[in-house]
Amino acid sequence: MSKHYLTPLFSPHSIAVFGASNTEESVGFIVFKNLIQAHYQGELYPINPKYEKVQDYTAYPSIREIGGKPIDLAIIITPAKTVPDIIEACGEYGVKTAVVISSGFSESGKQGAKLEKKMIANAKRFGLRILGPNCLGIMHPRIGLNAIFTSSCVKSGNLALVSQSDALCNAVLDWACHNDVGFSTIVSIGTSADLDFGNILDYLVSDPQTQGILLYIEAIHHARSFMSGLRAAARLKPVVVIKSGRHENTLNLVMSRSGSMIGRDDAFDAALQRAGVVRVTTFGQLFSAAKTLASRYKAQGNRLAIVTNGGGPGIMATDRATDLGIPLASLSHSTLDALNEALSCAWSYNNPVDIISDATPERYQKTVSLCLQDQQVDGVLIILTPKAMTSPLEVAQAIVEIAEQSPKPLLTCWMGGTQVEESHRLFVQARIPEFHTPEMAVEAFYYLAAYHKNQQLLLQTPSSLGHLENPDVEGARLIIESVLAERRKVLTEMESKALLGAFRIPIVYTAIARNANEALVLAELMGFPIAMKVNSPDILNNILHKSDVGGVKLNIQNAHSIREAFKSIMQRVQSQLPNARLDGVTIERMSRKPNGRELRVGMIRDPVFGPVITFGIG
Repeated sequence: MSKHYLTPLFSPHSIAVFGASNTEESVGFIVFKNLIQAHYQGELYPINPKYEKVQDYTAYPSIREIGGKPIDLAIIITPAKTVPDIIEACGEYGVKTAVVISSGFSESGKQGAKLEKKMIANAKRFGLRILGPNCLGIMHPRIGLNAIFTSSCVKSGNLALVSQSDALCNAVLDWACHNDVGFSTIVSIGTSADLDFGNILDYLVSDPQTQGILLYIEAIHHARSFMSGLRAAARLKPVVVIKSGRHENTLNLVMSRSGSMIGRDDAFDAALQRAGVVRVTTFGQLFSAAKTLASRYKAQGNRLAIVTNGGGPGIMATDRATDLGIPLASLSHSTLDALNEALSCAWSYNNPVDIISDATPERYQKTVSLCLQDQQVDGVLIILTPKAMTSPLEVAQAIVEIAEQSPKPLLTCWMGGTQVEESHRLFVQARIPEFHTPEMAVEAFYYLAAYHKNQQLLLQTPSSLGHLENPDVEGARLIIESVLAERRKVLTEMESKALLGAFRIPIVYTAIARNANEALVLAELMGFPIAMKVNSPDILNNILHKSDVGGVKLNIQNAHSIREAFKSIMQRVQSQLPNARLDGVTIERMSRKPNGRELRVGMIRDPVFGPVITFGIG
């Protein structure tokens, strides 16, 4: 099997570091030091004409002086004006990938954009792929690749993080160290002059070490590549996305940072759902998702059982589950009977299973085991609040014993602080998701269940539409051209229906009546009941609904009502829009569909994803 084209980036056998330094606190010093301290398994070549040695490694004035030794990856930490020539030298030498940590490119203005354009042009001549510029770097802990300028050290694990924000990368790295969460890969993509989310996802989908993927997104540069990579990844691995710039007042902030067009958030959300991705909106939710994905659990449904030694926390968990549409599992009769036999007469006799404040480790263990055995339970949340009769650590040890044998998700919430610290550490070591609040724990289960649901939806195949007539594309084009020739942006009702008809979409026959007499004749020809609507280009250009100005009459049952309806529509519209041009009314027969639904279907052109269909209640 041939290697992926990004293998030299993620698993390089040798690295040249341009700008490696002996000046402490400089980026060049920190990055090179991180590579050494991470025990990078390949060859390191510091390149800096100022030094003979960099941190005890022989330094080279340029890549040409390395002497023909193969270089897989170049890491560049030099001023922006030097980077295009360095890329050219790397390409001539045979380097296939580069990480440009340097800033000062398109994000900084016109001069920087020129440098970026030259850098990319030089790279394309040699088939060299670039991560960055203006990025934090890349990390692959398993092979000791830590080319990120931060002091955090992360252990090897099964999560991948791909981020457009250096600040978020730093926060996640520090959180991972504190929570003993490992990562397979961490990638800061910067301004994505070359490699983008789609390229990185294309690699991660085939990476056996990566079992879950976290994405922080501000802007999408190449929607088609992004969606292709996202769909492929989400079919095989859980993918969790957090995106900033969800509201209109934050879009300009994102655009100024990324230099990219930002699309509608609802279009982005629909794209994620279509790809089978789980979306979160806060850092807290992202960390909860990361903690859950790092565990060994995979949900097979969304029915949750809650075991608690306090009624209040159980109710809080139930409230959050209801908010998220997570149903509490209906415990089977055999489970309820077994719980009755195992517990005291004071337990809650329902889910949440409140085993009261004096719950022992044995009582917790027995209760959780019975819930896990129930076929109507897909996961169990265990809540403990410190009480005089309960040992948090002993209960935690009892839960760890069960978790080792359970294929179903187990999530824990030991509430409090000092008294539960040791229990939290135990759960982290056992790779059992642990949380400080019931709400966060329920949210984490929701992410597991949502991923399972998404996988089921991805397997569904839409039914065939059957034979469709070929559309009259030329006729449709003529309609659009005539509207544009009149410098209009809105089609009339008749033009809209003609356009739909050109694409063989069934429509209700409609005719225009200039006066009440014409309306009466048309109604008699069509048959009652009929609908009458004002026909005015000014209304189309200024409002959304004709009914807003009294321009619609429905279910007109007889000829006598026609004249009255025509007069009423004209008077109402003229009173509200005295300057509007009124071209009579449209007449159409009322549509009768026993099981019909009134819907609204539209289309917008999103700047990122292109044509987007909108669909909702009419």
